[in-house]
Order: sequence, then structure tokens, then C-alpha cells
Amino acid sequence: MPPDLDAFKIWLSGCGGEVLGPVNEWEVIRVRTSVGILVAHRTRRGRQIWPAALLALAQQFERGEIPALAATRRGRTPSRLRQRFAALAARDGAGCFFCGHAVPAPGVTCDPDMAPTIEHLVPVAHGGPNHLSNCFLAHRRCNAAAGTLSAAEKVRLRDAMRKERRVSA
Repeated sequence: MPPDLDAFKIWLSGCGGEVLGPVNEWEVIRVRTSVGILVAHRTRRGRQIWPAALLALAQQFERGEIPALAATRRGRTPSRLRQRFAALAARDGAGCFFCGHAVPAPGVTCDPDMAPTIEHLVPVAHGGPNHLSNCFLAHRRCNAAAGTLSAAEKVRLRDAMRKERRVSA
């Protein structure tokens, strides 16, 4: 355990790690690195428990070494997106829920605005589940336009976007 936790956190960030906020009062430090998320925590009696990988980093910090800690990518893995995309395309077709245009499969080169995303009918921010029954395909731009609207507002937005598409066609 490093004597100066704040300096250790700054050092971790400088080496490419991502220092995350604690998720409970027992956590001493939480950091995302190339080996995953490492968490040190405190027991009820105040004893700190540090995983071996985080202790090794603390030793490198004390020796003045600079490891490469490029943080792992946040969010869904591409294979997870591909799996969900396939399941939703099989259920609903590969069209965008909002505009109705085809959504390209994950990994296909396309305009970033048209990239595939998984949208939630009832937003997770409003308590919606992250389950396929609450999900559908959408372009990144359409998904961003919907934001955290309620389910009813998303259906109205979809109807307006599809009506606009018919008028312009």
C-alpha cells in the first residue's frame, strides 16, 4: 500500500490507468487497467485488502517505474454487440427503430452517424431493464436524438421520423 494514495492515483492516471470512483464506502481505490478493474477495499475493522496486481503496481510506483497501463475499453465488447445485433435483427429485422433505414452490421465500415447501436425502449436511466425484450436496433444519430425520452415519446419520435421519410421520398 502506497503511503500517499493521492500521489499513487495521479501516477496511475499518468501511466494510462483510469482511476474510477468508489462504488461503496469500503473501497479504498478502484482503477481500470489493461488487466481489468482492480479494487482495494477496507474491512469493517479498517484492515485494507489489496489484490496482488494492485500491490505490484504500488511497488512499481515506489520504485519510480512507469508501466503501460492503457485502460481497457469501456462498454460492450464487439462480440457482445454482434450477438445482440444478430438476435434483434432476427426478431425485428435490421432496420432502425426510429427512421426505418437499414442498420449496418457491427464491423461494417460506415458513416459514424449510421453506426449500429442498441437502444432501450424504456431507458435504463428510467429503470428499464437491459434485456432484449426492452431493446431494439438504432443508428447512433437516431439513438442520440432519442436520448432518455420516455417510451411513449420514443414511439412519437419514431412516427415523426418515418412520416418525414415518407414525405421526402
